[in-house]
Amino acid sequence: MKTKVINNTITYLLNFEKYSSFVQALEETAVSNDFQVVLLSDDFNPLITVETRHQITVDEAIRVGRELAYGTTDTYRMVDIGGLKTYWGTVMLESGKYYLLIVDNEGRYSNEEINMLGDIIQLSMGMWKYKPERDAKAEFVRALIRGNKSLAYSLRDEADIEPQDILSVFCIKGFDQGTVEKAYTEFEKNSSLSLIKIDEENGTHGLILKGKTFEAKEPDNGIEQCIKLFDKLKEDKKARFFHVTGIDGVEGAVDGMRLITETGPFVERVFPYKRVFSKYEMVLVMNCIYIQVNGGQMKKIFTDLLEPFRKEGSNKAKQLLTTLETFVLDAGMNSVKTSEFLEVHTNTVQYRLKKINEILGAELTGNRVIPGLTIALALRRMENKK
Repeated sequence: MKTKVINNTITYLLNFEKYSSFVQALEETAVSNDFQVVLLSDDFNPLITVETRHQITVDEAIRVGRELAYGTTDTYRMVDIGGLKTYWGTVMLESGKYYLLIVDNEGRYSNEEINMLGDIIQLSMGMWKYKPERDAKAEFVRALIRGNKSLAYSLRDEADIEPQDILSVFCIKGFDQGTVEKAYTEFEKNSSLSLIKIDEENGTHGLILKGKTFEAKEPDNGIEQCIKLFDKLKEDKKARFFHVTGIDGVEGAVDGMRLITETGPFVERVFPYKRVFSKYEMVLVMNCIYIQVNGGQMKKIFTDLLEPFRKEGSNKAKQLLTTLETFVLDAGMNSVKTSEFLEVHTNTVQYRLKKINEILGAELTGNRVIPGLTIALALRRMENKK
């Protein structure tokens, strides 16, 4: 059997006279030897797909295998998916690193044979001088990150992305790869949405899109499903997740990614206890950045809102302002949560809040007070933690 499959593979893959391309030769090899094969980019987007059976879809295999395949070496690793043996390995070409998925339809091949098969496929790529097509989906995400709207528009057809299907753009930092991949897998399995993501040095960036099974009548147009993913990712206590959900096409996606990129480091300063940041926190911080950059009278208007505390003495002023910051920015104006953050008794917080109301000459919970005060406190945090 070993000699037969290897000989057959070599015969088909290196038949330069019969086949016009490496992909055509690979398709005939897979059909003849009863296996399936997918070449994926380093971001797990399919570049070549050869399906010879439909026991599972390629999307399903990728979704399940992706969680386990990170860290895969050139030795092929077997992943059982619904009783079907799938093998994951890496392929190194001049253009970079790729993943190769081989599905043994009948479970007839040994690990040794699969490894030899993978080696032959990689060798034949070089002999055919095959160059994988660019990963249009990954390039689409990179265009959004760079703010290149024209490039994003030009890539949308090649990437098979409908602008109206984009629901959210996101960036996640400081995460455990295994935990996040598991969350992604469960999300795609249990929802009607899909993910496109790329791993960059400063974190993972990506999109959430309406999937093939999405129906327009679904609650909140899919936004509720996005929020469930973000909540799941919060389980990784080290991760920081930034998202802009509720996107209006390509331009909205570019603007959302720009908001994440420009406010990311600052929003963590303003909200040190949060792990998931939405467009609402980031828009607040963007306004603060604008005020900081322009300075002058506009900045003074907000900083003057906290000026009355200076009359209370430095230590007392610091204590009261810290309580006020925590109450407004961290605890959602909940005194019990404020006491938990500050590790003081609730009565102490209530006393301080009463004193703060007296100093400001206004009721903290009043709708007219909070907007300006929130910006003033956010500016204070940004400047105190430079």
